[in-house]
Amino acid sequence: MTTQTLPVRPLATFDGERLVRNSLFLATLLLCWFTVSPFPDLGDPQLLEPRLTGDLFGQAATVLLTGALAAFALLKRAALLKRAVTLPLILTFAAFVISALLSAYPAVAERRIVLAAFTIFQASVLLLLPYGREHFARLLTVAALTVLAACYLGVALAPNLSIHQISDVSEPNLAGDWRGLFTHKNGAGAAMVLLIFIGIFVWRSWNRLAGFLIIVPAGIFLHFTHAKSATNLFPVVLLLSYVVPRLRSAWTAGVLILVVVVLINLLTIGSVMFDPVRNLVGSLMADPTFTGRDEIWRFALDNLASRPLFGFGFEAFWGTPDLVGAWNYLVSWGYRASDAHNGYLNLAVTTGLVGLTCALSWVLVQAFFDCRRALVAGADRALILLFLQIWIFGLCVSGFESVFFRGGSEVWLLTAVSVIGFRFQSIARNSA
Repeated sequence: MTTQTLPVRPLATFDGERLVRNSLFLATLLLCWFTVSPFPDLGDPQLLEPRLTGDLFGQAATVLLTGALAAFALLKRAALLKRAVTLPLILTFAAFVISALLSAYPAVAERRIVLAAFTIFQASVLLLLPYGREHFARLLTVAALTVLAACYLGVALAPNLSIHQISDVSEPNLAGDWRGLFTHKNGAGAAMVLLIFIGIFVWRSWNRLAGFLIIVPAGIFLHFTHAKSATNLFPVVLLLSYVVPRLRSAWTAGVLILVVVVLINLLTIGSVMFDPVRNLVGSLMADPTFTGRDEIWRFALDNLASRPLFGFGFEAFWGTPDLVGAWNYLVSWGYRASDAHNGYLNLAVTTGLVGLTCALSWVLVQAFFDCRRALVAGADRALILLFLQIWIFGLCVSGFESVFFRGGSEVWLLTAVSVIGFRFQSIARNSA
């Protein structure tokens, strides 16, 4: 994506290529945010059953969309698209494939690896669709306002499908928390934080009114989700995104980000590994269990110890019949968990320490150095700030939710967009 200004065209001129770019951009974002089944009924008892097969309609939509994006990329931006593929990314998927081959459910793992690859590809092409920064901002505005409108209309017109109910088969204690079109209030909270970052970008780079119309409704909705992780991390990310670009030393900036990420994981995962940390968390927080996540973390750590190198297979551990069928009220409810509720631990359990290390070499190390190179070379500050805020938020919220490489996750899609955005910006500025 460049920041060149387009020549003004007569209003009567039909611009077919712009229509294609707009349609592909919005389809990619909105399919991820809405999925093919928004506003799920959480009172459906089938949600408690193990599920190893994906939604066929959703899979078909993903394949068709990815194919359309591939056709555009091959015709228009094939050379630049290749630059998104780096050694850390190749090693990451190699580790994922090895974990799949060693898994008890190799077909499940392999299918989800393909979905993960599609998401990375979609994130790459998404950045090549806009003509420039203003076009990017306009498209993000349309997508953001569409999501917000759907969420608010859901709360107003179908509260049983947009607000957690006491009749939910899982976590009825969340009754009253807004979730909009999402499955869970935590997902809705994270989405609203992303929308606020988009609103800040729109405010700075295109139109203040449009930015305001995104930021304020997203902030109000975030409040009513009562999503503690997203709400508490929001000011932390704002502060980091302000300080990091202003630090002259790359090492200081890198250490600052790393310290925050390590600290979050120390306070979460560390609270079930080390007694002093557990005591500290207990003295600081009213709920030192992190709403019951501690039991899942213990369960995940115990299983990681049995297969530390390549894990149980990419996305082929949680929700499998082996786990769900073995659960009873006398054992950990980790058997019924949907994921590790920590992105780092989730990758470790499913792809082992090898997979986790390779993944972090791409999503953390490469992304940071690409960001620094882009800043030094004078990259677009508004774009870099957007990518930086989303990227840091993805790293931080992964201390509480399993974000990394999750197909269908809007947080992961935009985090991947940010990682690849840093790459494209560093390449463009350093080759200019």
